[in-house]
Amino acid sequence: MSFFNIYKKGQGLYSRVAVGVALGVLALFATISLYNVLIDLPNVGGNAKVPLVDIDLSWGLISAFALFIVLGFLIGIFVAGLETGIRTFDSGGRKTVEFLINTQGELQKVAWPTKYELVGSTVVVIVSVIVIGLFTFGVDRAVTLIMRYIGVL
Repeated sequence: MSFFNIYKKGQGLYSRVAVGVALGVLALFATISLYNVLIDLPNVGGNAKVPLVDIDLSWGLISAFALFIVLGFLIGIFVAGLETGIRTFDSGGRKTVEFLINTQGELQKVAWPTKYELVGSTVVVIVSVIVIGLFTFGVDRAVTLIMRYIGVL
């Protein structure tokens, strides 16, 4: 077994990419949140700065970057199916990849509506909501009038 091969490469590509991007965005938010919590930690090496962005190189920044790398590695294992040689990670990654491949296969079997069917269904839903809303309003108004007439309200 060689390291860092992709399990079932090319299968379930769209679902893998969609889940990978979503988890990547969540990892980015987690990293930013950690940085904001640890922003007051002291700088590394006095006045060290990160080149090009002119940010102080602090332990909080290093911790946040390390978290981003770890989360990115885990996303690579469990979404892309990177084989690491660690049995626990590899079996979990294979199960996740199989799920994503099966999900994409099932979505390809779905009969998606045409534009005409979609517009027609949307109109039916909107009209139904309006009719039910008007009916509920009318019943509420009638009950309110009856309650006021008998002196409950």
